[in-house]
Amino acid sequence: MELDLFDAQGCLLLEKGKTVTKDIIERDQMREVYVVTYEWINKNHSDTLLSTGHQHHLNSLKRVYYEPNFIRQDYLHTATTIVAKLIRKSKENSGLPVDLSELESYDYSYVHSVNVALLATIVGLQMGYGPLMLNNLALGALLHDWGKLMIPCEILDKPSGLTAREFEIIKQHPGLGEQMLRSVIPSEEVLKIVRQHHERWNGQGYPDCLSGEAIYHGAQIVAMADVFDALTADRPYRKGLPPYHALEMILSRVNINFSSDVVKAFRSSLILYPENSRVTLNTGETGTVIAIPLGLPTRPVVRIISDWEGHPVKKEKIVDLLHDLSLSVSAIDFSSAHLTQDMRMNGV
Repeated sequence: MELDLFDAQGCLLLEKGKTVTKDIIERDQMREVYVVTYEWINKNHSDTLLSTGHQHHLNSLKRVYYEPNFIRQDYLHTATTIVAKLIRKSKENSGLPVDLSELESYDYSYVHSVNVALLATIVGLQMGYGPLMLNNLALGALLHDWGKLMIPCEILDKPSGLTAREFEIIKQHPGLGEQMLRSVIPSEEVLKIVRQHHERWNGQGYPDCLSGEAIYHGAQIVAMADVFDALTADRPYRKGLPPYHALEMILSRVNINFSSDVVKAFRSSLILYPENSRVTLNTGETGTVIAIPLGLPTRPVVRIISDWEGHPVKKEKIVDLLHDLSLSVSAIDFSSAHLTQDMRMNGV
């Protein structure tokens, strides 16, 4: 059997099918490796790991978030493997004592839970989580909204603003989730994630008004992933934000709602503006991304190609959004011909 090899932090060392040579062992300083017995989803096989519905949800992540390469591909590979394995265990009742299909009747909640699990696992990889911590993080993220099964649908799906009473009912779901899962989930780390994913860095969250490092680290990660996915998701009553706008909102809440270390790790995992992507600035000018500062994906270097009226520029103009903070990207065009070709080449 050919298997991928991972290091102790869950990072991919060697793809399946590759030969482990002495040079590779010395180069990567292999001391301890892990394998994950998982096959990639293939629509042509009858014995797929996930059902068609699960496959659709996981594939939709690529369309929504990773157009064309929003998340580092090595992290996406490992995170998808971990999350898919947990879903399989749930469906087969082989080691995971809850059935995630209960969430499928709440379609948004199910897709949201899978999304949050993937995003949280990617952050965990970036932060150096080992295999056990990654597994607990992914499971806690998958189950973070379990308590919403006890919340009336008319409140969960209400398109208008919630009343004070309705919001108090919504706020019960972290505690309800912990209570429902405590008898079947032995991991305190997972239960902490479920209970604490709405706590906020400044102590203004719920249900326990925890603040700072008093919030379990995995819950800090899931809290940010939860908000990011909610901001980017389409709902019946509003259109989701583009990922780069959602990230800007997350960044604006550092040390208020979210841990700076967690947000920094998430930001470092992203590729918001692939090279050669077409963007529109807040000045109305359009241009092509030619470089991205390391660790600062929201502030690319752009070669301007047309002015605010749409006229081609006659003289080369390059702007660096890192050094000119009055500039920002207001839109990105994923449909330009050159980018579409790049996406196709990358299997997106």
